[in-house]
Amino acid sequence: MSTVASPEPVQPRSPWATLRTVLRIGAPPRARFLLSTVLGSAAAMCTVALLACSGALIDKAALRPPLYTLTVLMAAVQLLALGRGPFRYGERLVSHDAALGALARIRMWLYDEVEPRSPAGLSQWRSGDLLTRATGDVDLLQDLYLRGISPVIVATVTSLFAVVVVAIVLPAAGVVLAACLAGGVGLSSAVAWTRQHRLGATEEALRGELGADVVELLRAAPDLIALGRDEEYLERALVTDAALTRLACRRSWTEGAMSAISVVFTGAAVVALLAVAIPAIGTHRLPGYMVAVLPLVALGAFEVVTPVADAVSRLSHHVEAARRLLDIADLPLPVSDPTDPAPAPTGTEVSLDRAVLRYGPDHPRALNGLTLSIPEGRRVALIGPSGAGKSSVVNVLLRFWALEDGEAAIGGTSLDHLSQETARSLIGWVAQDTHLFNTTVGANIALARPGADDGEIAAAARAAQLGPWVDSLPRGLDTPVGEEGAQLSGGQRQRLALARALLARAPVLVLDEPTSGLDEPTAERLVHDVLATTTGTSLLYVTHRADELAAFDEVFIVDNGKVVGHFDPKARLPHGDVQSGQAAPIVPELFDAITAPSRVGTSGLGAV
Repeated sequence: MSTVASPEPVQPRSPWATLRTVLRIGAPPRARFLLSTVLGSAAAMCTVALLACSGALIDKAALRPPLYTLTVLMAAVQLLALGRGPFRYGERLVSHDAALGALARIRMWLYDEVEPRSPAGLSQWRSGDLLTRATGDVDLLQDLYLRGISPVIVATVTSLFAVVVVAIVLPAAGVVLAACLAGGVGLSSAVAWTRQHRLGATEEALRGELGADVVELLRAAPDLIALGRDEEYLERALVTDAALTRLACRRSWTEGAMSAISVVFTGAAVVALLAVAIPAIGTHRLPGYMVAVLPLVALGAFEVVTPVADAVSRLSHHVEAARRLLDIADLPLPVSDPTDPAPAPTGTEVSLDRAVLRYGPDHPRALNGLTLSIPEGRRVALIGPSGAGKSSVVNVLLRFWALEDGEAAIGGTSLDHLSQETARSLIGWVAQDTHLFNTTVGANIALARPGADDGEIAAAARAAQLGPWVDSLPRGLDTPVGEEGAQLSGGQRQRLALARALLARAPVLVLDEPTSGLDEPTAERLVHDVLATTTGTSLLYVTHRADELAAFDEVFIVDNGKVVGHFDPKARLPHGDVQSGQAAPIVPELFDAITAPSRVGTSGLGAV
């Protein structure tokens, strides 16, 4: 028996705990990160040293000393100017490579977290919000190392270098510069964190809401326009966008305040250093040409240290983006693999025994003690009114949802004893609305078995009766299908999905209303081709069409989450007690009674 994991309350993470977790997930190689930090620090120190040497050279040259006394300073200026560029380029190259590597690791981690929770664990989430988290939030985290961690380390190393250099020249000036740097960085960072942290949480939540609204608006645009509700939904998106605009204005004011603080402290450092340096020159404790060196060092130091406040400002957005991603990882696993999974069974008999399924703790039972058996190689149809539990049977077999009670098995092995990968490898599935990727016909078919060669893909297409159509295409299997298969008709989409399922070579084939939305002739041809190409395969076919049942070995009737009857559609016997298993003919009156929304189980099926 399977049990659905009940969610346990998750303790909210502190910002630092959130940051540590995402840093561990996307950590780049230490050597590469260290190299980028060393190169960045070298470039920054070259900037400070270049300003200092340039100032010393100009001041000293103004006194017209012998040329040989300027040789060292001239060489230093040339070396620093030449070295600054390569150091900066190398730092950008290595740091961006590390950031993109971290981005790839976070994306892979997110997929590994989403995959076992889909669809059951994510059923209450809006698809647009998930899309925003998987794109916008993940992309935002690529700056965590590039513009978050690295600038702080570089600024720390550079500021220490500047303070040490100034302190060697004049100890009092070193104390002044250290105080100004600490004050500027501390105050601007405090303003950035205090203001932007609150704004960041609100802004990221609104971005997720806006993304969800826009996705739903675009997907449902034809229906909304037809019903005259498009303005209502558009207004909701515009209200969210206006709230984001107001937050952006507040963020701009905060960034302006941070820049003003940096400028004020930079000016204060220059004035204070001149105030300390001029008396020192008068008392001959400092050479006269050094009067320009100390302020220029301060300017160079503040130029490199200023990005620290920006890094702190971005940190609030990084923390919020990381929290939104970690919320996905905190979701309970709806279906878990066994500790010691059993090997794939050799048989293909499918059975459900007293299966009970709920889609949520407060939801009614979608399956209420359903018992069903499909012998190996048999073609079985499943019918019943909407909401009777037909698709729930498919969800259980694919291990999308866990049973609350009862058992589901394939080949005599309980699905609970198989890993999800093994269980799904035994079943080829064609859904009502199969998703097609914006790639080629061949690539969409090969999704079922990436290692398949072109010959196998073409054979699967022919088996699904796509051969003539593919041959008529200018590029054959290399023809793009468009976004979500927009360039294909409904019949072509379903046949492509069937080709994908056939390529998987699964011993069990499950088709969940594959003719939904197709016209009658197209649906008839598709069913005929499915049965013709799946000889010997165990087949479960969920349908609402009466004219599709005659070719199947057996038809099970589902209502209220139970099998309430079954019959042989090939037999031509008078109306009998269908629930007892006697054969009955396929006539419209029988099918209408079976699929009527008045609930088959309570309307006297035996009298049909």
